[in-house]
Amino acid sequence: MLLALLRKIPFFLALYVFASLAIFAAINAIPGDPVELRFGKVVNAERVAIERERLGLDRSFVERYILSQKQFLTGDWGRSLGSGQATTVDFFAFMPATLELSFSAMLLGVALGLSVALFGALGSYPSMSRLANGIGTIGLVVPIFWIGIVLLVVFSLWLGWFPMGGRFDMASIQPSRRSGFLFLDTVFSGDLASLGIAFKHLALPAVCLSVFPAASVASVTYARLQEPELQAFIVALRSRGYGTARILWRHLLRVSAGTTITVVGTSFGALLGGAFLTETVFSWPGIGRYLVTAILERDVFVAQNILTFLVLLVIFVAFVSDLIVFQLNPKKEEGE
Repeated sequence: MLLALLRKIPFFLALYVFASLAIFAAINAIPGDPVELRFGKVVNAERVAIERERLGLDRSFVERYILSQKQFLTGDWGRSLGSGQATTVDFFAFMPATLELSFSAMLLGVALGLSVALFGALGSYPSMSRLANGIGTIGLVVPIFWIGIVLLVVFSLWLGWFPMGGRFDMASIQPSRRSGFLFLDTVFSGDLASLGIAFKHLALPAVCLSVFPAASVASVTYARLQEPELQAFIVALRSRGYGTARILWRHLLRVSAGTTITVVGTSFGALLGGAFLTETVFSWPGIGRYLVTAILERDVFVAQNILTFLVLLVIFVAFVSDLIVFQLNPKKEEGE
Protein backbone atom coordinates (compact mmCIF):
# COMPACT_ATOMS: atom_id res chain seq x y z
CA MET A 1 0.00 0.00 0.00
CA LEU A 2 2.86 2.37 0.81
CA LEU A 3 4.48 1.72 -2.58
CA ALA A 4 1.18 2.33 -4.35
CA LEU A 5 0.79 5.56 -2.39
CA LEU A 6 4.28 6.77 -3.33
CA ARG A 7 3.70 5.95 -6.99
CA LYS A 8 0.53 8.01 -7.18
CA ILE A 9 1.67 11.11 -5.26
CA PRO A 10 3.80 12.60 -8.11
CA PHE A 11 0.93 12.15 -10.56
CA PHE A 12 -1.57 13.94 -8.32
CA LEU A 13 0.92 16.72 -7.54
CA ALA A 14 1.49 17.28 -11.25
CA LEU A 15 -2.27 17.26 -11.79
CA TYR A 16 -2.71 19.87 -9.05
CA VAL A 17 -0.03 22.16 -10.53
CA PHE A 18 -1.50 21.88 -14.01
CA ALA A 19 -5.08 22.48 -12.81
CA SER A 20 -4.17 25.42 -10.55
CA LEU A 21 -2.14 27.02 -13.34
CA ALA A 22 -5.01 26.58 -15.80
CA ILE A 23 -7.47 28.12 -13.31
CA PHE A 24 -5.13 31.06 -12.64
CA ALA A 25 -4.65 31.70 -16.37
CA ALA A 26 -8.38 31.45 -17.09
CA ILE A 27 -9.34 33.84 -14.28
CA ASN A 28 -6.74 36.38 -15.39
CA ALA A 29 -7.91 36.10 -19.00
CA ILE A 30 -11.39 37.41 -18.11
CA PRO A 31 -11.72 40.94 -19.55
CA GLY A 32 -11.82 43.90 -17.17
CA ASP A 33 -9.78 45.05 -14.22
CA PRO A 34 -11.21 43.72 -10.92
CA VAL A 35 -10.17 46.85 -8.99
CA GLU A 36 -11.76 49.19 -11.52
CA LEU A 37 -14.92 47.09 -11.50
CA ARG A 38 -14.98 47.31 -7.72
CA PHE A 39 -14.53 51.08 -7.44
CA GLY A 40 -16.21 52.09 -10.68
CA LYS A 41 -15.52 55.56 -12.04
CA VAL A 42 -15.61 57.28 -8.66
CA VAL A 43 -11.97 56.67 -7.70
CA ASN A 44 -9.15 58.16 -9.77
CA ALA A 45 -6.47 56.19 -11.58
CA GLU A 46 -3.88 56.81 -8.85
CA ARG A 47 -6.06 55.17 -6.21
CA VAL A 48 -6.68 52.22 -8.53
CA ALA A 49 -2.91 51.82 -9.09
CA ILE A 50 -2.25 51.87 -5.33
CA GLU A 51 -4.92 49.23 -4.71
CA ARG A 52 -3.57 47.04 -7.52
CA GLU A 53 -0.10 47.25 -5.99
CA ARG A 54 -1.46 46.36 -2.54
CA LEU A 55 -3.24 43.30 -3.93
CA GLY A 56 -0.21 42.26 -5.97
CA LEU A 57 -2.05 42.61 -9.28
CA ASP A 58 0.74 44.71 -10.79
CA ARG A 59 3.29 41.87 -10.70
CA SER A 60 4.23 39.50 -13.50
CA PHE A 61 2.17 36.43 -14.34
CA VAL A 62 4.64 33.99 -12.75
CA GLU A 63 5.03 36.07 -9.58
CA ARG A 64 1.27 36.36 -9.17
CA TYR A 65 0.80 32.63 -9.68
CA ILE A 66 3.44 31.68 -7.11
CA LEU A 67 2.06 34.23 -4.65
CA SER A 68 -1.49 32.99 -5.17
CA GLN A 69 -0.53 29.36 -4.49
CA LYS A 70 1.46 30.35 -1.42
CA GLN A 71 -1.53 32.25 -0.07
CA PHE A 72 -3.89 29.42 -0.94
CA LEU A 73 -1.82 26.74 0.80
CA THR A 74 -1.39 28.91 3.92
CA GLY A 75 -5.11 29.70 4.13
CA ASP A 76 -4.72 33.38 3.26
CA TRP A 77 -7.42 33.57 0.59
CA GLY A 78 -7.78 37.35 0.65
CA ARG A 79 -11.01 39.28 0.75
CA SER A 80 -13.92 39.31 -1.63
CA LEU A 81 -13.85 42.45 -3.74
CA GLY A 82 -17.65 42.40 -3.78
CA SER A 83 -18.68 41.73 -0.19
CA GLY A 84 -15.50 42.91 1.52
CA GLN A 85 -15.52 39.80 3.74
CA ALA A 86 -12.70 37.28 3.98
CA THR A 87 -13.07 34.66 1.28
CA THR A 88 -12.78 31.89 3.86
CA VAL A 89 -15.77 33.33 5.76
CA ASP A 90 -17.94 33.21 2.65
CA PHE A 91 -16.57 29.79 1.78
CA PHE A 92 -17.53 28.21 5.11
CA ALA A 93 -20.93 29.88 4.89
CA PHE A 94 -21.84 28.42 1.47
CA MET A 95 -19.81 25.19 1.18
CA PRO A 96 -21.86 23.09 3.67
CA ALA A 97 -24.96 23.50 1.50
CA THR A 98 -23.12 22.17 -1.55
CA LEU A 99 -21.62 19.26 0.38
CA GLU A 100 -25.02 18.38 1.84
CA LEU A 101 -26.58 18.32 -1.62
CA SER A 102 -23.65 16.43 -3.20
CA PHE A 103 -23.43 13.75 -0.49
CA SER A 104 -27.20 13.21 -0.51
CA ALA A 105 -27.22 12.87 -4.30
CA MET A 106 -24.22 10.57 -4.29
CA LEU A 107 -25.72 8.23 -1.67
CA LEU A 108 -29.05 8.14 -3.47
CA GLY A 109 -27.46 7.67 -6.89
CA VAL A 110 -25.09 4.91 -5.80
CA ALA A 111 -27.86 3.05 -4.00
CA LEU A 112 -30.17 3.25 -7.02
CA GLY A 113 -27.54 2.50 -9.67
CA LEU A 114 -25.99 -0.38 -7.75
CA SER A 115 -29.37 -1.97 -6.97
CA VAL A 116 -30.46 -1.83 -10.59
CA ALA A 117 -27.15 -3.22 -11.84
CA LEU A 118 -27.08 -6.10 -9.33
CA PHE A 119 -30.65 -7.21 -9.95
CA GLY A 120 -30.21 -6.80 -13.70
CA ALA A 121 -27.08 -8.97 -13.70
CA LEU A 122 -28.93 -11.90 -12.14
CA GLY A 123 -30.90 -12.47 -15.32
CA SER A 124 -34.12 -13.19 -13.43
CA TYR A 125 -35.36 -9.61 -13.71
CA PRO A 126 -35.50 -8.54 -17.40
CA SER A 127 -37.07 -5.22 -16.44
CA MET A 128 -34.03 -4.41 -14.29
CA SER A 129 -31.73 -5.08 -17.23
CA ARG A 130 -33.69 -2.65 -19.38
CA LEU A 131 -33.77 -0.15 -16.52
CA ALA A 132 -29.99 -0.36 -16.10
CA ASN A 133 -29.48 0.48 -19.76
CA GLY A 134 -32.18 3.18 -19.64
CA ILE A 135 -30.75 4.93 -16.59
CA GLY A 136 -27.30 4.89 -18.16
CA THR A 137 -28.62 6.51 -21.33
CA ILE A 138 -30.75 9.15 -19.59
CA GLY A 139 -28.20 10.12 -16.97
CA LEU A 140 -25.29 10.46 -19.35
CA VAL A 141 -27.13 12.11 -22.26
CA VAL A 142 -29.94 14.29 -20.90
CA PRO A 143 -28.68 17.65 -19.48
CA ILE A 144 -29.03 17.88 -15.73
CA PHE A 145 -30.60 21.34 -15.82
CA TRP A 146 -33.36 20.00 -18.10
CA ILE A 147 -34.08 17.22 -15.59
CA GLY A 148 -34.26 19.84 -12.84
CA ILE A 149 -36.70 21.99 -14.79
CA VAL A 150 -38.94 18.97 -15.48
CA LEU A 151 -38.94 18.05 -11.78
CA LEU A 152 -39.86 21.61 -10.83
CA VAL A 153 -42.67 21.81 -13.36
CA VAL A 154 -44.19 18.42 -12.44
CA PHE A 155 -43.70 18.20 -8.68
CA SER A 156 -43.73 21.87 -7.71
CA LEU A 157 -45.97 23.69 -10.20
CA TRP A 158 -48.43 20.95 -11.18
CA LEU A 159 -48.63 18.79 -8.05
CA GLY A 160 -47.42 21.29 -5.45
CA TRP A 161 -45.69 18.60 -3.40
CA PHE A 162 -42.33 20.38 -3.08
CA PRO A 163 -41.22 24.03 -2.90
CA MET A 164 -39.87 25.82 -5.96
CA GLY A 165 -36.41 26.34 -4.51
CA GLY A 166 -34.26 27.41 -1.61
CA ARG A 167 -32.90 25.45 1.31
CA PHE A 168 -35.47 26.25 4.00
CA ASP A 169 -38.78 28.01 4.38
CA MET A 170 -38.15 31.74 4.86
CA ALA A 171 -41.23 32.02 7.08
CA SER A 172 -39.95 29.38 9.52
CA ILE A 173 -37.19 29.57 12.11
CA GLN A 174 -34.12 27.57 11.17
CA PRO A 175 -32.55 25.28 13.79
CA SER A 176 -29.24 26.29 15.34
CA ARG A 177 -26.35 25.40 13.07
CA ARG A 178 -24.18 22.75 14.68
CA SER A 179 -22.76 20.88 11.72
CA GLY A 180 -23.58 23.29 8.88
CA PHE A 181 -25.67 20.56 7.25
CA LEU A 182 -29.20 21.83 7.64
CA PHE A 183 -30.85 18.41 7.36
CA LEU A 184 -28.63 16.98 10.11
CA ASP A 185 -29.15 20.07 12.27
CA THR A 186 -32.90 19.54 12.15
CA VAL A 187 -32.36 15.91 13.20
CA PHE A 188 -30.16 16.98 16.11
CA SER A 189 -32.70 19.59 17.21
CA GLY A 190 -35.50 16.99 17.32
CA ASP A 191 -37.89 19.38 15.56
CA LEU A 192 -39.99 17.18 13.27
CA ALA A 193 -41.63 20.16 11.58
CA SER A 194 -38.24 21.63 10.64
CA LEU A 195 -37.08 18.20 9.53
CA GLY A 196 -40.01 17.94 7.14
CA ILE A 197 -39.30 21.41 5.73
CA ALA A 198 -35.62 20.62 5.22
CA PHE A 199 -36.46 17.29 3.56
CA LYS A 200 -38.92 18.87 1.13
CA HIS A 201 -36.36 21.47 0.05
CA LEU A 202 -33.58 18.89 -0.31
CA ALA A 203 -35.59 16.16 -2.07
CA LEU A 204 -35.91 17.51 -5.61
CA PRO A 205 -32.34 18.88 -5.95
CA ALA A 206 -30.92 15.62 -4.56
CA VAL A 207 -33.01 13.49 -6.94
CA CYS A 208 -32.00 15.69 -9.87
CA LEU A 209 -28.30 15.51 -9.05
CA SER A 210 -28.42 11.78 -8.25
CA VAL A 211 -29.30 10.89 -11.85
CA PHE A 212 -25.68 11.23 -13.00
CA PRO A 213 -24.04 9.00 -10.34
CA ALA A 214 -26.90 6.51 -10.69
CA ALA A 215 -26.30 6.35 -14.44
CA SER A 216 -22.53 6.01 -14.05
CA VAL A 217 -22.72 3.29 -11.41
CA ALA A 218 -25.52 1.38 -13.16
CA SER A 219 -23.90 1.36 -16.61
CA VAL A 220 -20.35 0.53 -15.50
CA THR A 221 -21.29 -2.02 -12.84
CA TYR A 222 -23.86 -3.73 -15.06
CA ALA A 223 -21.29 -4.02 -17.86
CA ARG A 224 -18.77 -5.43 -15.38
CA LEU A 225 -21.23 -8.05 -14.12
CA GLN A 226 -22.11 -9.10 -17.68
CA GLU A 227 -18.61 -10.43 -18.26
CA PRO A 228 -18.69 -14.16 -19.14
CA GLU A 229 -16.68 -15.33 -16.11
CA LEU A 230 -19.01 -13.51 -13.71
CA GLN A 231 -22.11 -14.82 -15.44
CA ALA A 232 -20.66 -18.32 -15.15
CA PHE A 233 -19.98 -17.60 -11.49
CA ILE A 234 -23.65 -16.66 -10.97
CA VAL A 235 -24.78 -19.83 -12.70
CA ALA A 236 -22.47 -21.88 -10.45
CA LEU A 237 -23.87 -20.23 -7.34
CA ARG A 238 -27.43 -20.93 -8.44
CA SER A 239 -26.55 -24.56 -9.16
CA ARG A 240 -25.44 -24.89 -5.55
CA GLY A 241 -28.87 -23.77 -4.42
CA TYR A 242 -27.93 -20.27 -3.26
CA GLY A 243 -30.83 -17.84 -3.07
CA THR A 244 -31.05 -14.42 -4.65
CA ALA A 245 -30.35 -12.54 -1.43
CA ARG A 246 -27.19 -14.52 -0.69
CA ILE A 247 -25.87 -14.15 -4.24
CA LEU A 248 -26.47 -10.39 -4.15
CA TRP A 249 -25.20 -9.48 -0.70
CA ARG A 250 -22.41 -12.01 -0.16
CA HIS A 251 -20.98 -12.32 -3.66
CA LEU A 252 -22.02 -9.81 -6.32
CA LEU A 253 -21.89 -6.83 -3.98
CA ARG A 254 -18.33 -7.74 -3.01
CA VAL A 255 -17.30 -8.23 -6.64
CA SER A 256 -18.77 -4.89 -7.72
CA ALA A 257 -17.41 -2.88 -4.75
CA GLY A 258 -14.15 -1.95 -6.45
CA THR A 259 -15.88 -0.89 -9.66
CA THR A 260 -18.41 1.21 -7.76
CA ILE A 261 -15.76 2.99 -5.70
CA THR A 262 -13.74 3.71 -8.84
CA VAL A 263 -16.80 5.22 -10.55
CA VAL A 264 -17.57 7.36 -7.50
CA GLY A 265 -14.00 8.65 -7.33
CA THR A 266 -13.70 9.46 -11.01
CA SER A 267 -17.15 11.06 -11.30
CA PHE A 268 -16.92 13.25 -8.19
CA GLY A 269 -15.70 16.22 -10.23
CA ALA A 270 -18.59 15.89 -12.65
CA LEU A 271 -20.93 15.64 -9.67
CA LEU A 272 -19.69 19.00 -8.35
CA GLY A 273 -20.17 20.52 -11.80
CA GLY A 274 -23.70 19.17 -11.85
CA ALA A 275 -24.23 20.54 -8.36
CA PHE A 276 -23.51 24.05 -9.64
CA LEU A 277 -26.19 23.71 -12.32
CA THR A 278 -28.60 22.14 -9.86
CA GLU A 279 -28.06 24.97 -7.38
CA THR A 280 -28.88 27.49 -10.10
CA VAL A 281 -32.09 25.71 -11.15
CA PHE A 282 -33.35 25.15 -7.60
CA SER A 283 -31.98 28.41 -6.10
CA TRP A 284 -29.92 26.33 -3.68
CA PRO A 285 -27.65 28.66 -1.65
CA GLY A 286 -24.44 26.73 -2.16
CA ILE A 287 -20.90 27.46 -3.23
CA GLY A 288 -21.82 27.00 -6.90
CA ARG A 289 -24.11 30.03 -7.09
CA TYR A 290 -21.61 32.04 -5.05
CA LEU A 291 -18.77 31.04 -7.38
CA VAL A 292 -20.70 31.89 -10.55
CA THR A 293 -21.51 35.33 -9.14
CA ALA A 294 -17.84 35.86 -8.26
CA ILE A 295 -16.72 34.98 -11.79
CA LEU A 296 -19.28 37.28 -13.39
CA GLU A 297 -18.23 40.13 -11.09
CA ARG A 298 -14.51 39.47 -11.73
CA ASP A 299 -13.92 38.75 -8.05
CA VAL A 300 -10.55 37.12 -8.68
CA PHE A 301 -9.64 36.05 -5.15
CA VAL A 302 -12.96 34.28 -4.57
CA ALA A 303 -13.08 32.57 -7.96
CA GLN A 304 -9.44 31.51 -8.01
CA ASN A 305 -9.17 30.14 -4.47
CA ILE A 306 -12.51 28.35 -4.43
CA LEU A 307 -11.93 26.76 -7.84
CA THR A 308 -8.47 25.65 -6.73
CA PHE A 309 -9.92 24.14 -3.56
CA LEU A 310 -12.57 22.26 -5.52
CA VAL A 311 -9.91 20.86 -7.84
CA LEU A 312 -7.88 19.79 -4.81
CA LEU A 313 -10.98 18.17 -3.34
CA VAL A 314 -11.63 16.21 -6.55
CA ILE A 315 -7.99 15.05 -6.63
CA PHE A 316 -8.19 14.00 -2.99
CA VAL A 317 -11.38 11.99 -3.53
CA ALA A 318 -9.87 10.26 -6.56
CA PHE A 319 -6.72 9.53 -4.56
CA VAL A 320 -8.66 8.03 -1.64
CA SER A 321 -10.84 5.95 -3.96
CA ASP A 322 -7.70 4.51 -5.61
CA LEU A 323 -6.32 3.55 -2.21
CA ILE A 324 -9.58 1.86 -1.23
CA VAL A 325 -9.69 -0.08 -4.48
CA PHE A 326 -6.08 -1.13 -3.91
CA GLN A 327 -6.98 -2.40 -0.45
CA LEU A 328 -9.86 -4.39 -1.91
CA ASN A 329 -7.73 -5.93 -4.66
CA PRO A 330 -3.98 -5.39 -4.07
CA LYS A 331 -2.88 -8.17 -6.42
CA LYS A 332 -4.56 -6.54 -9.38
CA GLU A 333 -2.86 -3.22 -8.60
CA GLU A 334 0.55 -4.89 -8.34
CA GLY A 335 -0.03 -6.69 -11.63
CA GLU A 336 -0.80 -3.41 -13.37
